[in-house]
Amino acid sequence: MNDSEIFLDSFFVARQPVFHTDWAIWGYELLFRNSEDSRFADIGDEDAATSQVIADGFGLIQEDIIEGQRLLVNFPRNMLLEEAAAGMLPPEVCVVEILEHVQPEPDVLEALKQLKKSGYTLALDDYVGQKGFEPFIELADIIKVECLGMGRDKLTQITNKLSKYDVTLLAEKVEDSDMFNFCKGLGFELFQGFFFSRPEIIPGKKMSTNNMNRMQLLKSVSGDNFDVDDLTRTINSDVSISYRLLRFMNSPTFGLPNTINSIQQAIVLLGYKKLAGWLRVILLSDMCSGPAGNELAFLSIKRAKFLELMAADNNCGFLSAESMFLLGLFSLLDVLMGRPMEELLAELPIEDELVKALTGEDGCASLWLDLVRAFEKADWTGLGTLIAENNLSALSIARNHLAAMQWANEVALLNKQE
Repeated sequence: MNDSEIFLDSFFVARQPVFHTDWAIWGYELLFRNSEDSRFADIGDEDAATSQVIADGFGLIQEDIIEGQRLLVNFPRNMLLEEAAAGMLPPEVCVVEILEHVQPEPDVLEALKQLKKSGYTLALDDYVGQKGFEPFIELADIIKVECLGMGRDKLTQITNKLSKYDVTLLAEKVEDSDMFNFCKGLGFELFQGFFFSRPEIIPGKKMSTNNMNRMQLLKSVSGDNFDVDDLTRTINSDVSISYRLLRFMNSPTFGLPNTINSIQQAIVLLGYKKLAGWLRVILLSDMCSGPAGNELAFLSIKRAKFLELMAADNNCGFLSAESMFLLGLFSLLDVLMGRPMEELLAELPIEDELVKALTGEDGCASLWLDLVRAFEKADWTGLGTLIAENNLSALSIARNHLAAMQWANEVALLNKQE
C-alpha cells in the first residue's frame, strides 16, 4: 500500500443532503476529518492534509452524484488564499464554502473574487447575523443560515436583512418539519438538516396495499426459519420484486459464475442468509418514494453495510454480522413507513437487543447506532469520544464507512436502472 492509499484510508468523510423546497436533492455538503488517531490530532501541515482529503474525498463522492447536483466543500482561510479549489475541483460542481471563522480581510476577499472569476459558486457558512460580514454577503451566491436554537423572530430579522442582496438562502440544521415550513415561508430555497430523518406520525394514516405486501415479505425474511417453496412463491407473486432481485443476483456485485434464471435457483445457490440480506435491502428501497425517501433508503442501506463490516472488525458481544446489518437497515424504518417504531417492530421477528436500540433504550447495540449518527451529523467530537471510550479503531471505522458508502451507492445505481 502506498502513502496515498494509507492517507485515503485514514480520513472520515460524511455527506449531508441539501434539498429544494419540493424535496428534490440540490446537492450535498461534504464534511471531512483526518482520523490519524481516535482523538483526531492534527498531523503535519494541516492545510496540506486538508487539501489531500478534499481532493481525494471529492473525487470519490463526485462519481455518485447525478448531473446538475452540486457539492459544497468547506475551505479554511489558508486554502482560500492559495486558491486550492482552482485546478483541483471543477467549478461546475464544487461550491466553495467560506467557513464561519474566516474573517473578511482584504487578502481573503481578493482570493474570493478570483474564485468567482474562475466560475466558482461561493457560499457563506453559519451566518447568524454577525456584523462586519457584509463584504462576504456581497460576494456570496448562497448564504447558509443556522436555524438550530435560533428563535423565529431572529430568523425573520436575518432574512429581512438579507433580502436586499441577490443571494440564495439555505437553512441549515433544520431539525423538524415545523422549522422547514417556517423557513420556506421566509423565502429560503435550500434546506439542510435532519428534519427528513425524523418520523412524522399522522394519526389515522393507513399503509398502502403495496407497502403492506412489502412489510409481509420483510417479515418473512427477518426470522431464522424459512421454507424454500414458500419463499419462492411469495417472491414470485410480486413482479417488481422478482425482477429487481434477479437483476441484483446477476450483477457484478455478487460475482456468481453462472446466470441465475429463477428465484428458487437463487435461494438454493446463494443460501437463505445471503439472499435474505439482499432481499431486505431491495424491499426497503422499494418502499421508498421521492427524493427524501431515496436519501433515507441510502442512509439505511449504508448504515446496514457499515455495521456489518464493523462486526467483522470488532467484538460486538452477542451481535452477529447479520444482526448488525439488520440494526442499521431498520434504524429509519419508522420514518420511511410513517408509523411508530414500536408498532413496526412488533411485526418483525428480531432479537430483543435490537428492539431496545431501535426504540431508544440503552444497551450494547445502541452504541453502534450512536456511532453512525455521529458520522452522519459530522459530529467529530462525539465520534472521537465514542471511539476513545470503547477502544475502537478510527482507521477501521474510516475504511468501513467509506466502503459502506460506495456499496450503498452501487445498490442505489442498480435501483435507478430498473
